[in-house]
Amino acid sequence: MSTENSHALIAYLNALLDGKKPPLPAGYADDPDFLLLIGKLGHIEAFVSEAQKTDTGDICDLDELIALKKKLKESEEHHRLLIENASDIISTINLDGEFTYISPSVERMTGYTVDEVTHHFLEINYFLPETLKVMERTMALVRQTIARGQRFDSVRFEQMQYTKNGQAFWTDTVLTGVYDDQDQLKGLLGVSRDITEQVRLREEIIRLSQTDKLTQLYNRSRIEDLLEDEYKWANRTDSTFAVIFLDVDHFKWVNDRFGHQAGDLILNELSTVLLDNIRQTDRVGRWGGEEFVFILPDTDATGALLFGEKIRLKIARHPFTNPTHITASLGVAVYQGRGTLIDLLARADDAMYAAKKAGRNQVQLG
Repeated sequence: MSTENSHALIAYLNALLDGKKPPLPAGYADDPDFLLLIGKLGHIEAFVSEAQKTDTGDICDLDELIALKKKLKESEEHHRLLIENASDIISTINLDGEFTYISPSVERMTGYTVDEVTHHFLEINYFLPETLKVMERTMALVRQTIARGQRFDSVRFEQMQYTKNGQAFWTDTVLTGVYDDQDQLKGLLGVSRDITEQVRLREEIIRLSQTDKLTQLYNRSRIEDLLEDEYKWANRTDSTFAVIFLDVDHFKWVNDRFGHQAGDLILNELSTVLLDNIRQTDRVGRWGGEEFVFILPDTDATGALLFGEKIRLKIARHPFTNPTHITASLGVAVYQGRGTLIDLLARADDAMYAAKKAGRNQVQLG
């Protein structure tokens, strides 16, 4: 709030206390706290009017009115300090979806000035397209609420934004209705809080819950969820996908001969080889022990066998730390709209064991 606005507000309050009816100062018509103050002044005016009608000859205590005026001035100053020093972004929006006020904290949080956001938020891409859609739906809901004579409930949403220097951050925004003394909706009050750290922590918790601690690949629980999703998608779209089970050959010998730390190191190195050789749409995870699972969307038997052979060769030719040479057996199964997901996994597992029985270091189709 500028000094000019503060003076205009104080002059308005003084005029009201003097019994005048001045026009509303610019910029305060939609301010809920300001409207509350006006309501309180109305009560004071009624009190004074009633006191003047009495026959007792008593008059309203002038000192009391002066003290009340001082209290109102201090309240306004306190309100201004709270708004201007708040860490959250506080804004008001009229029924046309236009900003009528934004707190100075917007510049501290985003780097954009109050004027840039208030009058040019579209040009500066202050909101991402997804957020603009949320705002459009919110304003449509507001118009429906008014048309039905209902009360507007609050709306809450999270959004990712970019600061003026291009740094991403997240905010949690709550929009609530602002009503006047006649209970008419006049606009929206928005409060946006920076939750970047909370979002980061939440994403980290999700990542840890889906990640195998040793290899940093997807864990079995996450792979099972992805398999279920792919199975449902294939049935819905009549598409094909493949599953490949991979087992490290003679892994017990590796642990017995070189120790479990060497075995863990082998699994870590193997995970890097697997990640480096999948497509962007493929998924790979640790099924358990030395077993791994691939999910290959939109892949038929020929493509899955070629992929499995490529992985087999990459592993056989990779210089591991200790031992320097390992191999793997792979079992392939393809879903083509028939059978259950359990049947598909069983076929891939049986094919993998068939590859082991046939001499290991090979790929079999189930």
